[in-house]
Amino acid sequence: MAGNSVEDRTENMETTQSPTPNSTSHPAVEDDEIKSKKPGDTAFKQQRLPAWQPILTAGTVLPAFFIVGIVFIPLGVGFLVTSNNVKETILDYTSCTQDNDVSCINYFKNATGTCICKIPFNLTEDYEKQVYIYYRLENYYQNHRRYVNSRDDLQLLGQSVNEPSKECAPYQYDDVDNVSMAILPCGAIANSLFNDTFELTFHNQDGQSNTSVAINKNGLAWPSDVETKFNNPESFEDTVQPPNWSTNISDIPNQLQNEDFIVWMRTAALPTFRKLNGRVRHVSETVFDKQLPKGMYTLTVNYRYLVNAFEGKKSFVLTTTSWLGGKNSFLGIAYIVTGSLCVAFGALFLLIHIKHGKSPSSAI
Repeated sequence: MAGNSVEDRTENMETTQSPTPNSTSHPAVEDDEIKSKKPGDTAFKQQRLPAWQPILTAGTVLPAFFIVGIVFIPLGVGFLVTSNNVKETILDYTSCTQDNDVSCINYFKNATGTCICKIPFNLTEDYEKQVYIYYRLENYYQNHRRYVNSRDDLQLLGQSVNEPSKECAPYQYDDVDNVSMAILPCGAIANSLFNDTFELTFHNQDGQSNTSVAINKNGLAWPSDVETKFNNPESFEDTVQPPNWSTNISDIPNQLQNEDFIVWMRTAALPTFRKLNGRVRHVSETVFDKQLPKGMYTLTVNYRYLVNAFEGKKSFVLTTTSWLGGKNSFLGIAYIVTGSLCVAFGALFLLIHIKHGKSPSSAI
């Protein structure tokens, strides 16, 4: 009896033992979870879609190299010739001088306002069709993150004029007679507006008379910017101009929709950039009827914008355009270099294949 009681107790202990850690009391739930993680039985999910994998052989790779080279080289030559046909004149006026031989850089060390300097130059050929005027800045980082964000788009739309965004700080508010007033337009971009102006004079061949070149200031900005991003507020009251401005925005033609201002507010991606400043107006029955004639010219610069503090440079640009745009030889050179490399590598691989390659029959 004693033995039977011990066996009974052992059986009872075995039947009452807790399940092992690996066991579970809900196998159905686990099966459902495993099934839910399994991808559907479709050709896409199970990667049974038909596929094609190219076999790269000398017979397929070498013709591709030569075809790319044959196509790219003529295209590159065409792009390069088209770019070289664009006529362009660049005048660096960073250190231009007044009539008294005082440079404008030195002028602003002891004075403020406007330094007027004149630069004579010669056009050696006629500039036909449309002639564009740009100003060019170097070593000017408009792409700096804080600079790019330093604007208030709602204010530029004519809304919340007296409550500029905090992104504009420190050009958000300014004290006028101990009264804090909103800056309009606020931000570092608007405060650093380029304000040099240009006048172009043509010296007639008789050497006795001069003719001013008419400049068209309309159509400089993108139409989408003018129509959807900039609008004048109902009132300019209780606002003040940015610290670097000499006049209030309400006194500028078209105010916030001034196209020179809109062009400047579209920041550049690179530290050397140019922005459109005007177009030569072709006036009928004058020497500028269909072209900007070759000859002597004088560029008069109303110099106000200082760039020497950050070792920048300023230039005046006269240029024509082509169907590719302005003068830029990079695209043509890139195509020629790419095509030449493809031909060179194709020839090299062809020689290697002829000397060391095996025919399909010998491989078998």
